[in-house]
Formats: sequence, structure tokens, C-alpha cells
Amino acid sequence: MQAPNDTGAVRLAYDALRKAANAKVYLDADAREDLLLRLEKLINKYEDEIVQAISDDFGNRVGFESRVADVLIPLDAARHARRHVREWMQRRTVGTHPLFIPSHAYIEPVPLGVVAIIAPWNYPVDLALSPAAAAFAAGNRVLIKPSEMTPKTSALIARGIAEFFRPDECTVVQGGADVAKEITAIPFDHILFTGSTQVGKLVAKAAAEHLTPTTLELGGKSPALVHDTYSLDRAVERIGVGKAFNAGQTCIAPDYAMIPRAKVDLFVDKLKAQLNKQHPNGENFTTMSSDRGLKRMEALVADAKSKGAKVIETFKAKDGTRAFGPVILLDVKDDMQVMQEEIFGPILPIEPYDTIDEAITRINSRPRPLAFYYFDDDQDRIDDITHRVPSGGVCVNDTLVHFAQEELPFGGVGMSGMGAYHGVRGFETMSNMRGVLHASKVSAAYNFLKPPYVGLARRTVNFLIRGLQGLSRSL
Repeated sequence: MQAPNDTGAVRLAYDALRKAANAKVYLDADAREDLLLRLEKLINKYEDEIVQAISDDFGNRVGFESRVADVLIPLDAARHARRHVREWMQRRTVGTHPLFIPSHAYIEPVPLGVVAIIAPWNYPVDLALSPAAAAFAAGNRVLIKPSEMTPKTSALIARGIAEFFRPDECTVVQGGADVAKEITAIPFDHILFTGSTQVGKLVAKAAAEHLTPTTLELGGKSPALVHDTYSLDRAVERIGVGKAFNAGQTCIAPDYAMIPRAKVDLFVDKLKAQLNKQHPNGENFTTMSSDRGLKRMEALVADAKSKGAKVIETFKAKDGTRAFGPVILLDVKDDMQVMQEEIFGPILPIEPYDTIDEAITRINSRPRPLAFYYFDDDQDRIDDITHRVPSGGVCVNDTLVHFAQEELPFGGVGMSGMGAYHGVRGFETMSNMRGVLHASKVSAAYNFLKPPYVGLARRTVNFLIRGLQGLSRSL
């Protein structure tokens, strides 16, 4: 069964999901576990095809990277949610105001209804199916729009979803910006969008017409700050991995590195050696996913070079027609394009600093990053520095890997996004955490909160507002 792929079909798909959500508002734990189990089975069944489809779409995507990022991570998200969904669904008892005792209150997670997921091209399976796991755990119906930039992968996702889910449980719509625009014009109960800040603004603006809440997973310039006392060997290894994985086409890739001025040359030498060690002869390196992406990398380097940057090539990537090997940039300036926009590729500008305070000031003068990477072994200093740098997330002494922690919320702040998901936070994002009060007719408030407001009612309110002094005045 082919998934719908035009704007009219978006409405038809939504109507089927909405009808089902209205007919059965609340899904019990068994139903949610079944949805999550089917999601696991889908990923397991199509593992090899996922790896091949993504590589075909990219031109060359390292298979190990695809298995980690687009098979293992969404599979872990579904498994984690299935293990914990009954616990997450439990009512959470809270206290009541003394006037309302013996009334009792609790917070009860209930489904939002119909959730839309608009996924990007860089991790096309994970960023479509991991949010779906959160939505299923919360008892929602789900519409997924995968990226038109990865057509083979998107078609595979559509085929897998159609095989394992009914159209009134989960469906896929394919297409470009017109389809995404149609989605944002429909009154979904929640939209989760992953992509650029520019497009994220448009999604939020369109969704506001129906007051549709949005989770925006965007990006930005995530810095890596290395303290003067930290081992350069360890720093270059982890920064190298973070920048080279998926050829830097990751929203949380280290976008620039801040290195003590006296150690910049040594850092560059070690980083170049480390990248060559990780990718001998330029092999096992993912290509840029599109011709546009390749041209953009070339333009960023050319612009930086024309404005005085020193360009250091590490190795020539060999696999694929859009191969672009990692490039290190020195002597970068704020007027260079590479320092004004998220790079989203294997280019790493290096900024020297003289003091930590100077480095933090520069980081904080820029839009809030999605991730902050700090390298240091002193815990007191780690606490101090991370508290001084606002960011969506923090990873100390490594890069990227905080994303894979289902127990940690993942999301941005400011221009890098709003809202979060993963694990229980994803469940809560996709749920209405509804407050419920069971009022008792023998509570003090049950009878005095009605006209006429005289006698005991007035004295009680005066006491609550002003304390004993107010009570004496009212007697």
C-alpha cells in the first residue's frame, strides 16, 4: 500500500487518524506496548534495507554509522518506552490545599490525540521513528512526513509503517515543502519538527494559527571548549569523532572549537593525525548528502579563505561522488559565513582564547547552542563553566553521545529550539499532563466558596491573606 504523497491526501490521512482518536480517546497500556513492539519489529525487519537506502540517498553513507544512528538509536527508544510505559502512565498523587482536605488530587497523563512528526534528511529514520516511539507511548495516533531529500529511505519508511500499522494508527505522507505546509495548516494536537532554525520559525508561525503546540529540534553553532589543563590527545579524539560522524551533518556536531592560544598549533597537528588515523586513506567517510550540501561546503571554505582564514585539509575523502574531506580553519573572523551559520558539514573552525572568561563571553554573545561540549577534569570547574553557558544540552569530555541517553531530555533553547523529548520527557511532551481534583463535600472550602460571602467564609479568607492580624480585625 503506497502512502499518500500529495497535499489533499494529507487531509484524508489526518481525518482517518482524528476519527480513530475521537472514537477511542484513551489507549491502555496493552495497546501502547503493542504499538511499540510493532515499531521494534519494523526496525529489526528492515535493518539492512535501512542501511542500504540511506547510503543510496547520500551517495555513500558509512554502514556502521547508519546502524548506530538510524537503527540502534530508534530501536532503543522503542524498547525503552515499552519497558517503562506502564510506569509512566501511572497517576502521580500530589498534595491539596489545606482548605480542600480530604479532597485528593493527582496528575494523570492522557493522550493528546493526533501528533505530526516532520523529519529531516540527515538521520532520516531515527528522527522519524524515535519521536513516533514517544507518541505511541503517550497513546497518540501519528502522522509522519519524512524528508523528500532522502526519497528511497522515505519510501522505505512508508512501506514499513503501512505493513505494521493501520492507517488510523500511524501513516506516512511523502512530499516536499508543500506537504509540510499543509501539515502545519491542520489542527494537529502536537507537531514535532526537526530541521533548520529558519524553517522552524515558519512551522511555529503556521502552527500558531490553531494554537498547535510545537516541539522544535533545530540546531546552531555548538561549541567545544577545551580547558588548558585537559589532555589534547583525548580532546582531539572525541572532537574528531563528533565532527567526522556522518561527515558533520549532525545538528549537535561540534561547530567550532575553542583552544588555549598557546596550544592551537599542537591541537591542529594532533587533530589532523587523529582524523587520518580514524579514516586511513580517506576511507569509511560519509559523503555530503546532496550536491547542494557539497557546493555549500566549498563556498564556506572559499569565503573564509578570501577573508583571511588559513585552510588546512586533513585527507581527501574517496568514497562517493560528493566526497568532502574534513577541513580545519584557523584565523577565523566573525564576518565569515562559516562563523555566522551552522556549518552542518566536516569543517571545523578553531578559535584561540587567552582566558576562560574570554571564551565564555564569546560563546554567550552568540545564539544559544543546541549542545555545549566542555573538556576538563576538575569537577568544581566543570560545574562552574557549564552553569555559565546556556545551551540545550551539555556533554562533558565527549561529543554527540548525550543524544543516545534515553534517560536524558533532548532539546534546544532559544534559537536552537524549544521543547524536548527522549524517554519519559518525550512521553510527557506527547501527553496532556492533566490535573485532576476529586472534591470532598466535607472539606472546608466545599461550602464557603459560594455567595453570600459572609461570616466564616470572609473570616477564613482574611486569615489566609493577612494571617492572625487579619483575623482579629474581622472579628
